[in-house]
Amino acid sequence: MSNILKNTFRLFSRHKEYASTIIVTPIMMLLIFSFVLSFQSKVNIAVIDKSGDGFGTYIEEILEDTELLKILDMKESAIETHIQGGKIEFAVIIGDAESENPIIVIKAKDSFVATYMEVMLNGAVAKYGKEETGNFTQNEVEEKGVPIGNSMGMVIFKMLTAASLLAELIIIEKKRGIIQRIFISKTNLATYLTGRGFVFFIHMLIYIACYFLTALFFRFDFGMKNPIRVAVIFMVMGVFTTAFGMFLGAVLKDEGAVWNVGVLFLLPSSILSGAMFPFESMPKLLRIIGSVFPQRWITSAVEILQNGGSLVDTVKPLGLVLIASLSMFVFASVKLGRGRKR
Repeated sequence: MSNILKNTFRLFSRHKEYASTIIVTPIMMLLIFSFVLSFQSKVNIAVIDKSGDGFGTYIEEILEDTELLKILDMKESAIETHIQGGKIEFAVIIGDAESENPIIVIKAKDSFVATYMEVMLNGAVAKYGKEETGNFTQNEVEEKGVPIGNSMGMVIFKMLTAASLLAELIIIEKKRGIIQRIFISKTNLATYLTGRGFVFFIHMLIYIACYFLTALFFRFDFGMKNPIRVAVIFMVMGVFTTAFGMFLGAVLKDEGAVWNVGVLFLLPSSILSGAMFPFESMPKLLRIIGSVFPQRWITSAVEILQNGGSLVDTVKPLGLVLIASLSMFVFASVKLGRGRKR
């Protein structure tokens, strides 16, 4: 086993794509997609303050503190036109706190964000003037900057494509007869795969570390109080990526085919799983299809944590990921074992 581990470390570190795949990629995906998409993730709104007192300031501060919203300067007469034209999603007109309707929200019929904000603002109105007014909070999580979710889907996708390193190694060794010589030396097949997989998983931990350290350095917002919990989920994803690499190595006969899997399977499945785009906004049929992919299970686990759940609550989606991982490991072992007997 020790010889397999040393040999595997040497082979991976010498791979021409090692540094870019394991170290550079997670950092670049995080920075590029987080910062670029942060400019597109804001919802444009208009605010018209007719109160002329502290009530208007109180409501505006709540809106300004809501990370999702971007307030645009606009005349009241232009609101309807800009909603129809898509420049803003909704407008908030602030009146007298003592009036029957102190807050009026003008919105498109299908604006979920506007409906949510209307409910939240009405709750704030009910608390205005009371002792707890200054303690009104929308989100218990301290704001840290750009949401991590902007890049997470692409990072998950690239993490899966990193399985090509392990798959290519196994394919090359099949072609060169190295695996046959390993069998002749009476090395157990499970030992061989475990050794290769263990070293690859260590490299996945390096990938994860690069991603999280960069995110923490730039103070990205994980959407939860304990970001380390997401790291645990990514470690489970690392186990799946390792097993996926073994699976591809056992099934495919040519290194070039590994790239095709990334384009023809991993990218579409990542999109359908909601890893890159909001899952709930997709049509029902696509959600049904997307729910069968491991990327959806990982994303679902992250969403559970962001909604206030604990790691215990993620047992079901993460359990599915681990079951799929074990199944691929067993399949790879059986497949390579059959190849030995031919």
